[in-house]
Amino acid sequence: MGTKYLSLTQLGWDHFRVVLEVARTGTLVAAARRLGVDQSTVSRRLAQVEFSTGGTIFKRNRQGLSLTPLGNEIFSRVEKMEASLLEIQGITSKGTIASGRVTIASMEGIGSLLIARSLKALSVAYPEIEIHLVTTSNHVDISKREADIFVSFFEPATGSLVTQKIADVCFHLYASDEYIGGRTIMLPTDLQGETFIGYIDDPIFLPSARWLEEFIENPKIGFRATSMFSQMNAAQEGLGIVMLPNYAQAELSGLRKIVPDRFTTVPLYISVQQDSQFLPHIRAVYDSLLGYLGETVS
Repeated sequence: MGTKYLSLTQLGWDHFRVVLEVARTGTLVAAARRLGVDQSTVSRRLAQVEFSTGGTIFKRNRQGLSLTPLGNEIFSRVEKMEASLLEIQGITSKGTIASGRVTIASMEGIGSLLIARSLKALSVAYPEIEIHLVTTSNHVDISKREADIFVSFFEPATGSLVTQKIADVCFHLYASDEYIGGRTIMLPTDLQGETFIGYIDDPIFLPSARWLEEFIENPKIGFRATSMFSQMNAAQEGLGIVMLPNYAQAELSGLRKIVPDRFTTVPLYISVQQDSQFLPHIRAVYDSLLGYLGETVS
């Protein structure tokens, strides 16, 4: 059976959602997964939209599918349609039981050590809410709606989000007794010649390299990893000195705080999609996270 072509006024919201998700994910397969349909359905609806609008919306490249100039014009307008629908949903759902799926994105350490621990109370208060927690060392583009809520050490630079500072997180230096070996490391000057553990391509939001260079010229990094847990485990094995946030509770893992009177702070932020922030299930999770993280980090 061939594709049934429709006029522009006959297209439904399901057709326009295809444009949004293909643009955000870059592939038909990924868009189909997010929409909960098969790839052929996405392909058919996209063909119907292109026929109805009289032009090509996507072009293929090595990375997948990207918007054409016409596609960009259509995408921006469909995004506004989506925002309006979400606002209507928020208005009409006031007073209803908070239910639905909420996706939270964050870095590995924050997600595992802070957010995951906050969810028990949330599940008791809102049993109809299903939480998806995405933890990764890679960048999550919340502006493409890869998540509803984003918790991070940097403030996303996009106008589609509402961002609020939660608190300042303290970072200290830690080492194992095996590494210290009975030496005294109490002053910044004692750090000269020591071996440190750091990130591969230090994230711009973490001040480790800049902070260390205040005391040491070209600090020696003996081990690097993208994972905070890998760094902490390496420090436990005596590979060097590691910089960790206070919520890592490194002392419980056998690490000792060194140069204890010197530390640095990094602001922690929480962001939510502007047009969906008042949907009951998203607002419930946002408020719960904001309260728990603010109390725990402070």
